[in-house]
Amino acid sequence: MADFPHFVLKETRTSLAYTSTIRGGDKKNSPPRPERKTHADQLLDALEKAEKKATASQAAEPAREGLQFIPMVFDQSSDFDLEIRQLENTSPGTRIVSAKERDGKKEYLVAVPNSEVSKFADKFRDYRDKETKKKQTPLNEKLASSIETIDSAELEDYWTDASENLPHADEEMWWEIWLSTAETDDDLAAWFRRVAANENVVTSPQQVAFPDRLVILGFTSLNGWRNFPGLLNHLTELRKANIVAGEFTKLPPSGQAEYINNLISRTTFAAVSAVRICVLDTGVNRGHPLLEQSLSSADTQAWEADWGSSDHDGHGTEMAGVCLYGQLRDYLYGDEPLELAHRLESVKILPPAGQNDPPDYGPITVGSMSLAEIASPSASRIFCMAVTAAGDDQWRPTLWSAAIDQAASGANDETRRLLIVSAGNLREDIGKNYPHENYVSSIEDPSQSWNALTVGGYTKLAWMQEEGLEGYAPIAKSGLLSPSSRTSLCWGDIPWPYKPDVVFEGGNYASDSSGFITNADDLNLLTTRSTADSDALLGTTGDTSAATAQAANMSAILQAEYPDFWPETIRGLVVHSAEWTSQMLDEFPTAQRKQRLRVYGMGVPNLGRARRSANGFATMVIQDRLQPFSFGSSDNSANEMHLHDLPLPREVLEDLGSTHIKMRVTLSYFIEPNPPRRGYVAQYQYASH
Repeated sequence: MADFPHFVLKETRTSLAYTSTIRGGDKKNSPPRPERKTHADQLLDALEKAEKKATASQAAEPAREGLQFIPMVFDQSSDFDLEIRQLENTSPGTRIVSAKERDGKKEYLVAVPNSEVSKFADKFRDYRDKETKKKQTPLNEKLASSIETIDSAELEDYWTDASENLPHADEEMWWEIWLSTAETDDDLAAWFRRVAANENVVTSPQQVAFPDRLVILGFTSLNGWRNFPGLLNHLTELRKANIVAGEFTKLPPSGQAEYINNLISRTTFAAVSAVRICVLDTGVNRGHPLLEQSLSSADTQAWEADWGSSDHDGHGTEMAGVCLYGQLRDYLYGDEPLELAHRLESVKILPPAGQNDPPDYGPITVGSMSLAEIASPSASRIFCMAVTAAGDDQWRPTLWSAAIDQAASGANDETRRLLIVSAGNLREDIGKNYPHENYVSSIEDPSQSWNALTVGGYTKLAWMQEEGLEGYAPIAKSGLLSPSSRTSLCWGDIPWPYKPDVVFEGGNYASDSSGFITNADDLNLLTTRSTADSDALLGTTGDTSAATAQAANMSAILQAEYPDFWPETIRGLVVHSAEWTSQMLDEFPTAQRKQRLRVYGMGVPNLGRARRSANGFATMVIQDRLQPFSFGSSDNSANEMHLHDLPLPREVLEDLGSTHIKMRVTLSYFIEPNPPRRGYVAQYQYASH
């Protein structure tokens, strides 16, 4: 799919005096049903073509050998949710294999028994020709109206990975093969491994069983699976297998160095003038081979000079690796050239021993940011801090959070800044009472800051094959909250932002049958390791620290792509690209949307969408100033509103006809803090302008 830069709109606004027009809501009109006869004939035609196409494919593809059903893709209508129950009840044996969303619409992969396709045709004819007795509405209208079109399913339709980009047909890689155990009494694993051996497909000795599902890893190409005899009799999903961090951490130092040297040889490092991520942490050991070309000695400092700028704990070096590379394991495992667009800075804000006395973390944080800015005043930078403090403040502004809000807004020096902070982690018994303990554990100071981008953790790491941990299973399911991540669910219904704003990969934990919980390399992110206590150059990190570093990595990539974008615009792009996983939507359905926001914010950001527009997905950016309230007024009276004329060509809109269009608007702004705790009377003064 072709991509292109986002559209930056200028001089599109008209400013008008604003007066609230809220007078109570109007009832929403239901969207019109499709024209009955035309839609029915289209469905019948699509069904017939899908059946013929599937029959032809069955004769040509070994993967369909012995197939007793026809795999079909039902596209859900843009206006009506698919009637899933009616779909499965149309004929005996029909079942939904998997579902995914593409371009805002859901696609359902459905297995229809060979002899039962005619039952769907009967339903569509009845919809066209018959009415219900009571209401005289078309028979089967809900089912027919909710289906936009039908097609025969190809092997590619079984791809349900988070990435929409399907691997090339001949690209060999590790795959997660999700098999259905519901329709067989045989030893499915034994069958799969036997056929795989015959086809020279390497399989992992490990496997994971879920209700009605068995997952085994296999190494081959998409064409390899196409030639796998009888695969579609049991296949439900294909996903890319994540290379776990343990594959690298268990290597001896010499083995790690081989991978590292290979990556360095194909990496182009960013120039000294490039965007920086300033890591506010325990210091960074810049001698690490993966870091030294991106972190000059002049860019490593400490709040107190006698602390030294080197990493006394290891945490800062771990953060630096994720800030610079993101998912390091993908680059180490691949062989493609890597071009880095940003560099690193480090300011040590924690002492080598004990704690700051007094613990003036507000002034220390802001002062440390100034150290970086004074050292390189012309550089563009993102600030990243995964240091939080426990307390009873919850959502209330503190000196620390207010200092961050003030520094971000530029209230004192007219320089706005993007600060990315972690939501904080559970400190005891992580995973013991998951996820309820996470729900009642508030995010920590200073992550309640309005202006900071607050990052929580979710996880997709739900596969482990680490030696010594046989009998352990991941605590969190893929797509759900990381077991260590805090939330703002316990805040209740208060006039304060939903926090975290977004979530990134925060790793997982494992437990055994007795309830004993442990950490595992396979369930964490690979990163650079401080070499003070070991010769190993690679280690793992997790929790909201790792999530925060990934958010900084994404923000720096965006800032390098769009150097003229404001800090709040970069923050807006990150949040604008975020979506909830299907598991998050299942955990908190529509009626619990506010709770979902308190746990996951706006969801998981997508770098591809945040970075570039594409066919069918355009992002328009407006950078402007708005003063919604009258400055200095005692009653917070309304001031102005802006109307924006979007440059959408009339001919293009007319050509779209009845095509369903979705518009998503993200407003990202920095407020000037006013944190005295005078109760709710001060809420508008804090929200400010």
